Amino acid sequence: MKTLMNMAAGVLQEFGGAVIFFIKIIRTWRNTGGYRRPIIQQIAEVSTRTMSTVIFAGVFVGAILVLQFDLMLRRFDAQALLGGLNTSATIREVGPLIISFLLAGKVGAYTTAELANMRVTEQIDAIESLGTDPIRYLIVPRFFGVILSSIILLAIGLSVSILGALLVAQTMSGMNLHQYLASIPRFAGPWTLFEGLVRSTIFSTIVATISTYKGFTASGGARGVGRAVTESAIYINIYIVFGNAISSPLLEWTHDFTFFMIGVIGRALP
Repeated sequence: MKTLMNMAAGVLQEFGGAVIFFIKIIRTWRNTGGYRRPIIQQIAEVSTRTMSTVIFAGVFVGAILVLQFDLMLRRFDAQALLGGLNTSATIREVGPLIISFLLAGKVGAYTTAELANMRVTEQIDAIESLGTDPIRYLIVPRFFGVILSSIILLAIGLSVSILGALLVAQTMSGMNLHQYLASIPRFAGPWTLFEGLVRSTIFSTIVATISTYKGFTASGGARGVGRAVTESAIYINIYIVFGNAISSPLLEWTHDFTFFMIGVIGRALP
């Protein structure tokens, strides 16, 4: 019990430090602006480093999901809903989660190791001694590079996943193409895309914040670099799970409230 409480206290302590660091990043970005070119460079690096993994994972995620949905729907003779249910689940939940975990494993770990190595070898201290703000010079481009590249990777990953699911549904489940596509608008619309985008932004912000925070605050030489990378991966996954659990009911409530207000306004208008 005591160990569990200590773990919970450690998670909350790291969360508080990450929130303070996040506020510092946003404040630095708003006060200094600029650095558009380094941000674009980071977007290109993150996207190219993760693109092949996202495409590879997207194909198999789409194939596995459509097969699982097909097994369940066949029992209730509801295979006509396969396209809509699979596409909705991919866009709303699976796509953002898979891409965020891939970012955590590849980009998050790389960013943490890179910054931690710069910290323990006193390169960041040297930047500070030259009168340059390391948050603006090192953190802001990496932070926004991870977040913006995740949107690009999400679009690519979802497209590949949906296409892979469609091919598997045709070849292995004997699903008619027209029937598969006809059910998609019933379950996946603009709000579904909005939910996927919001979740992707939340998860990528977690990846960007924790990876830069743990790398920037690393200490203890080479062993400290390894410890920072390990802790970064652990905390990113924990916070992504919590973020998903919190965002799901909030987005559902926002959806219901938005359409309720639209209905009220529509009835009030002449």
